[in-house]
Amino acid sequence: MVKHLHSVLTLVLGFFSVAASAQAPATVTKPDDGYYRIVNARQRTDGKQYVYVTGKIAAQPNATKADATTLPGTIIHLETTVNGSNSEWLDVKKLRSQGVDVINGYLNPAIAQVNEALKNRLKAQLGQFEGTAAYYAIEAGVIGKWDLDMHMQPVTTPDGRSAYYAFATVPSMQPVVDFYDKFAIRARLGAGIAGQIKAAVRGLSNDLYLALEAKNPDKVWDVVQVLALAKIATTEYNNTDIANVVKRYINADRINQGQTYYLMSGGLKKITVANKAYDPANPTGTSHNEYDGAAPKFDFVNNNTTDQWFGPELPVVKDAAMWILEKVDDTNYFGVKPSTNMRGRDGKYYTTLYVDFPFQIKGDVKAYTIEGVEAKNADGYYFTKVKKLAQQGDVVPAQTAVVLECNSTNPADNQLLPTGDETPETSNNRLCGTFFGEAINGLTVKDGTGAERNVTRDNIRAFNINTADSRNPIGFYKLNNTVTTIPGNKAFLVLTNAEAQAKGFVLEFEDGGTTGIETIESSKNSTEDGVYYDLQGRRVENPTRGVYIVNGKKVVIK
Repeated sequence: MVKHLHSVLTLVLGFFSVAASAQAPATVTKPDDGYYRIVNARQRTDGKQYVYVTGKIAAQPNATKADATTLPGTIIHLETTVNGSNSEWLDVKKLRSQGVDVINGYLNPAIAQVNEALKNRLKAQLGQFEGTAAYYAIEAGVIGKWDLDMHMQPVTTPDGRSAYYAFATVPSMQPVVDFYDKFAIRARLGAGIAGQIKAAVRGLSNDLYLALEAKNPDKVWDVVQVLALAKIATTEYNNTDIANVVKRYINADRINQGQTYYLMSGGLKKITVANKAYDPANPTGTSHNEYDGAAPKFDFVNNNTTDQWFGPELPVVKDAAMWILEKVDDTNYFGVKPSTNMRGRDGKYYTTLYVDFPFQIKGDVKAYTIEGVEAKNADGYYFTKVKKLAQQGDVVPAQTAVVLECNSTNPADNQLLPTGDETPETSNNRLCGTFFGEAINGLTVKDGTGAERNVTRDNIRAFNINTADSRNPIGFYKLNNTVTTIPGNKAFLVLTNAEAQAKGFVLEFEDGGTTGIETIESSKNSTEDGVYYDLQGRRVENPTRGVYIVNGKKVVIK
């Protein structure tokens, strides 16, 4: 039974994530569902207070306000509901960033799997009828008494700001002990089955069997911790930041059954003064807890008030356990910052973007997709087929990799407002992307058509400028041999074997012959007053009817 239930504990401990408080109001006011940044209330001298999602199961409070402006990993889709039992609490129903929904993508499915595995194990051990009865008895008597939700509760920081505690409660082992008790088992299942359950528990762990026989919930929890650590070592969580935090707590005997744990920024040190238990009148002269805020990292503190040796934890960290929600809007905006090197001959700047959320274009920005590639022309250039998808006021669907055209390299001029949900739309877009930096070889991605593409060094083309060409065309090019990873939140092409014969593809727009070469800053002569160039960048002495470039701009002679 507990073999599977401890997996729930592992998940609960691994996924604390956002907000709650002291001095809470009688009824919590639910924040609007939408996109937020989460910033720790503790003021750091380095400014690294913003939560930044760095991997599928990894995040740290390690971004500054300036960093957060352009980092998609700081944008978190939050949905909550008022707790049905406690009107001062919010239950977190969605906590999503960079393609990872902690609640609906990880925690809830994992709990469902644990429940199903538990049911199947009991059926196998006790038979169909007795096993099903045992499962529903455990569900009512044990699982149903555990709080497995993530919660938020309002709090006011010491300097008067509105914030939250983010917290969860470690399940109590008392229901497990009560259920195992001979009387409880007999009352629900009958004396014969009780022996089978004992044998099953003993087969799993003799230490667990002895703890249950002793009716000691603390000893049961100690054994569950050992089982949880063994489980972590066999999963994707092994050696992750979150797993290491959990291990530190367990080894330090700080995660205890039935207690509430609050997410904090920084750490908590246990300072031992020989033979001197904590004395609130002389905290530094006796054993005590001490806040360690030297590094932007996560830790947990509990609501323990019975630790007579080190004293309580939560009052020591104060606002380091408080989190402020910043709604992503015109003030707390998200924007893109193209490189100054990626400047087109038309004076525009180009970059790529791949994010989980849909966004409305607020600045003077255009978004383009790539619908295919074309063969080499007479001048030896291969082209991508560029199609305009959206401009100012339009919405780009979620998980759509795009090329962005901007008038400026200032993110404030290139604002993109997250809006809606993360449901992607199928299109003819050939661009691909990843949310996190990934090793190139072995990477599998999907383009806008939904087709899976296996990435190799030979078939990937990244967005860049060809400085070896006097015209400096912007496009998608083969990577340097020293490059082994592709960055997150950027768009790239993955080619077929036939297409991969070309080393690079210049942008070719759909509006009547405009080419990637035209939109790129070319040779120094391109800025001479009154000099005409054709769309291939060649100087024209006597222009006739057609499209030309003069002073860096397109001119049509009819």
